[in-house]
Amino acid sequence: TGADVWRIARTLELPPTAFLMYFSSPAPSRDAFALDSSGRRFRLALAKRPAENPTEGACVFLMRTRAGHHRCGLGELRPSVCQCFPCTLENGMVAITPGTDCACRPWALSDVDVAEELPRLLGRQADAEEYCGVVARWNATVHASPDRAVDFVAYCAFLLEAYDALN
Repeated sequence: TGADVWRIARTLELPPTAFLMYFSSPAPSRDAFALDSSGRRFRLALAKRPAENPTEGACVFLMRTRAGHHRCGLGELRPSVCQCFPCTLENGMVAITPGTDCACRPWALSDVDVAEELPRLLGRQADAEEYCGVVARWNATVHASPDRAVDFVAYCAFLLEAYDALN
């Protein structure tokens, strides 16, 4: 979410372009932003390290310990989706997507405490709704000036300014 991007960027004093990538949104989504008036939309993801197959690259924040274990280098700064993993909120209930795996945090079904996860998931949902509102404001700005050229760097600057104002 935008809150995650803002928190990471401001804490680490990094521009979002140093740790984010964007990709075409395959389907309409409220969290998908425009870069022009063509109707194409994009979504955010943490950047991946180069790999032979680009879809298999590890997150730029994934670290390997001397013992060979993988850990997230962000710690408590992890995006909310990572903090909640492997849980999701479905119809107001805590759910676990079967077959999910994560290289940065081992887990077992017995590790999931529903009473602990529910507030995190509700917070994540609230952050996602807030982000959709920020994206809607950006998209309205882009459509109001169809001849104005914008790029991903401009979107990231808008995102940080929007969350500076919210926080």
